[in-house]
Amino acid sequence: MKYITVLVVFLLAIIGIQAQVGDIGQQVMLKAKVIDVNTKRPISIGVEFQPKVGSKFVVKSKEDTGTFDQLLQANNEYEVTFEGDNVYRETINYTPKSNEDYSEITHTFEVKGLAPGVVVEDLDIFGPNSTDITAKGKAALNKMKISMRFNRNTHFIFQVNGPNKTLADNRLKTLKDYMGDWRRLLDRVEYETSTSGNNLQIKVKQVTDIMK
Repeated sequence: MKYITVLVVFLLAIIGIQAQVGDIGQQVMLKAKVIDVNTKRPISIGVEFQPKVGSKFVVKSKEDTGTFDQLLQANNEYEVTFEGDNVYRETINYTPKSNEDYSEITHTFEVKGLAPGVVVEDLDIFGPNSTDITAKGKAALNKMKISMRFNRNTHFIFQVNGPNKTLADNRLKTLKDYMGDWRRLLDRVEYETSTSGNNLQIKVKQVTDIMK
C-alpha cells in the first residue's frame, strides 16, 4: 500500500511538471539579449513567456548588458511580452528552433524604449481615401488601448494623416468618436493631423515618474 501511495505521488508530480512546461522533449537554452531598437543600447526589462501549453513565466534582462538565459522547449511557439516602465509594452510570437535534444541558441530582442519622440506604432487603420476605420484598424487600436493601460507613465501623441487636410481632419473626428469610451486613458492622449501619409502614427510625448 505504501508503494502504491509513493507511485501515485510520483505520477502526480510528473503531471504537474508537464502542465507547467509541456511534454519534455527537445530543449534549448536561449541566451538572449534585449536592446532598444532606436539607440541599440542594452535595456533591463521584464520578459514574459507564455507557452501554448503550460503556465507563463517572467525573466528580467540584466541592467548593464540586457542579457538573460532561459531554458525553453524547442520548436514550441511562445507569446513574448515586453514589460516595464521604461519600455513600450507589446507582444510578439517567438519559436526557438532546434533539431537536437539539447542545444544553445542566441537571439536579440529589439524593443521600444520610452522617450519623447519615439514612434511606438505606425498603423494603417483607415480604408483608402476613407474616414472609415477598418476591422484590422479597430483590432490595432484595441491592442494599443491595452498597452496604454500598462504604460501608465507615458503620454502619447496620435497623429492622424491623410492625403489632404480635409480628409485628415475628418479621420480625426472618426478616431475621436471611436476612442470616446477610453475614459481616463484619454487624459494621456494628444491629437494632431498631418498630410504626410495615410497612416496613424503614435509617438511618445512625455514619460513621467509614477513613483513621485
